[in-house]
Amino acid sequence: MPAASRAPWRPVVSEPAAPATVVLLGGAENALSVARSLDRRGARVIALGDSASPLRHSRRRVAFHRADGDSQADDWLRWLRDDAAPGMLVFPCCDEALELVGRHRDELASRGLVPLEADDRAVANVLDKQTAYEIARRAGIATPRTARLGSWPEVAAAASEIGFPCALKPVHIHEFRQHFRRKVIVVRDLAALHAAFARTSELGVAMILTEIIPGAEDRYCSYFTYVDERGAPMFHFTKRKLRQYPVGFGGGTYHLVEWADDVAEQGWRFVQAAGLRGLANTEFKRDPRDGLLKLIECNARFTGGNEIVRLAGVDLAAIAYARMTGAVPPPVHGQRDGVRMWYPVEDTLAFLEARRTGDLTALGWLAGLLHHQRFPVWSVTDPLPSILAAGRTPARALRKLLSRGSAERSSSPEAVVQ
Repeated sequence: MPAASRAPWRPVVSEPAAPATVVLLGGAENALSVARSLDRRGARVIALGDSASPLRHSRRRVAFHRADGDSQADDWLRWLRDDAAPGMLVFPCCDEALELVGRHRDELASRGLVPLEADDRAVANVLDKQTAYEIARRAGIATPRTARLGSWPEVAAAASEIGFPCALKPVHIHEFRQHFRRKVIVVRDLAALHAAFARTSELGVAMILTEIIPGAEDRYCSYFTYVDERGAPMFHFTKRKLRQYPVGFGGGTYHLVEWADDVAEQGWRFVQAAGLRGLANTEFKRDPRDGLLKLIECNARFTGGNEIVRLAGVDLAAIAYARMTGAVPPPVHGQRDGVRMWYPVEDTLAFLEARRTGDLTALGWLAGLLHHQRFPVWSVTDPLPSILAAGRTPARALRKLLSRGSAERSSSPEAVVQ
C-alpha cells in the first residue's frame, strides 16, 4: 500500500478554489456537509433533493429544487438538461444520483457540465453488491457468503448452505428503498424467506442472499480515500462505527475516528482491484469467528460519514471541488483520531434495542457518551436544518420503533417484508 498520511493531525489552511456553481444531487446529512464545506470556499450551491432533505432549509445553498417520489431521478435529469448552465459542477450524493451521472456523463459533458470525476464502469461494478463481492474475493479480501437469487429451489438450496438467520440484500440499494424502509430483509426460517423472496420478485427488485456476520456493532469499520488520475491515493483514512440503527443493518448512530492499519490495507486493496477513481469508501465488519475483515459494501460518492471525516482533517468536498476547478487541493496532514459524531435520537433507539437483547446497559451507554461530541447537522451559523430536524426526527424514529416492534411480535412471515 502506498504510504499513508499518518503524521500528527494539524488544521489545514489552503487557498480557496476558484468560485464555481455546484449542483448537489440527492443526499441527506452528507449533502448538507458538502454544501457547508463548499460555501466556505465561495462556491454557489444548488441542491436537488426531496422534502426531507435538511439542505432544503440551509443558508449554504442559493437554490433548492424539490423532487419527490419514484420519478426523482427523471426530474433531476430534466433539470440538468433544461436549467443547468455550462460550467456547473455536478456532485452525486446518493446511489441513484451516482447511477444517473454514470449513465449520462457524456451527455452532461456535451452540455458543458462537469460531473464528479469517476470511472463509471468501476462505479457500476461496486454499485452491484454481488459484483463487488466477486471483485473482493478475486483480490483475496474476505466477504460474507452470498448467492445470487434465481428460482425458488435455488434460493432454498442456498439458504440451507448459508444457514439461518440470513438476509436478503438488494443488489442496488436505491431501487430497494423505493419499496422498503430498511437496508435488508432479515429472515429466520424458510417460510419467512419464501415470503420475502416472493415479494421482492413481484416488485422486480434484484436481491442476493447473504450470511449475517455476527458480532457487535462496533466491529464495523470504514476506509476512505480519493484516487487521482494516476491511480494513486491522495490519503488514507479509517474510522469505526460504535453503534447503528436498526441494529444489525442500519445507519451509523455513533462514529469514532480511529486509525487501523489492516482496514486501510484491505480498503486500498479493494479500491485498486475495483479500479475506482475519485471518491472511494469501503466498509468492513470484523468477524469474531476468524478475526477477518469482511467486505460489507463500497461507495464511490459522498457518504453519511462525510462530516466526521471533514471534522477529523480530511475535507472530501474541498478536495473534489479543487480538482474539478483546477485549484490546488487542500493538503492532508493525517487524520485526527478520537473525533466522535453522535446522532442523539437514533442512538437512543439503538441503545434501547441493545439493552433489550442484553448487549448494552444504561450505565455502559451513558459512560460511552462522556466525550466531546460532534453532531451531523447542528451548526451555530446554519441552525435551521437542525431546528427543523429536532421536530421531525423523534416522530420518525417513534414510527420506526413501533413498526419494528409490531413486526417482531408477529409470527407471520409477511411481517418481515412490510
